[in-house]
Amino acid sequence: MMVGIRAWQQQVPLPQPYSGANAWRIPLHPVKADKPISARHSLYRGAIALAVNGVPIFNALNNRGEDAFLAGELDEHGGHCGRGDDYHYHIAPTHLEKVVGKGNPIAFALDGYPIYGFSDSHGVEPDDLDEFNGREDESGGYRYHATRAYPYINGGLRGKVVVQGDQVEPQPRDSPLRPLGRPLHGAVITGFSGDPAAGECSLAYRLDGAEHRLRYGSNGGAKWTFTRTGPDGKESISHYNRR
Repeated sequence: MMVGIRAWQQQVPLPQPYSGANAWRIPLHPVKADKPISARHSLYRGAIALAVNGVPIFNALNNRGEDAFLAGELDEHGGHCGRGDDYHYHIAPTHLEKVVGKGNPIAFALDGYPIYGFSDSHGVEPDDLDEFNGREDESGGYRYHATRAYPYINGGLRGKVVVQGDQVEPQPRDSPLRPLGRPLHGAVITGFSGDPAAGECSLAYRLDGAEHRLRYGSNGGAKWTFTRTGPDGKESISHYNRR
């Protein structure tokens, strides 16, 4: 997680309150839409899919309409953190095939259709995907596939959804803990350890040839402490309370 990001806005992964009424809803019985929605010029806000590990997947294009992968914004798993310190993917999390097994979905689009890895059930990468990175399967259903080039994931939503304000609804809200970070030009994230859910993490990054470290954690409650350590060993400590 986080390792390899070359365009970093100093956001980090924190637990988010995605549960109950503040959660996504995925149709159990998806229905094809008369007018499918392309993600090339829309759906720039919010998630368009949900990985099987619970991590949301956003449009492959960032909120500026740029390819987030080519911009160097993503880690080795295809994810990064948004302005609310919310971790999410922008390309297909194909590493999850090691968890669910090849031939099983790695995610579900918010229209209810499954997203598979690069290959079909026969181990062959399909060459007949439509503009949404999808195709009819052997049972007559519809599925999306990951691809190595844009759009990487579902290139839009082939099924029926409700869209308001350029995002699928309902769309849960994150819970920002601290002020927005600023781009740290030239920084490359080189290491990450810990578990945000457990309340203790450490992130290492290189800037101008020097190593820096950011440690952050909670006391098990609403208070979080962020400690930055520079190459000279000096520490800068900040405290934040979750509302």
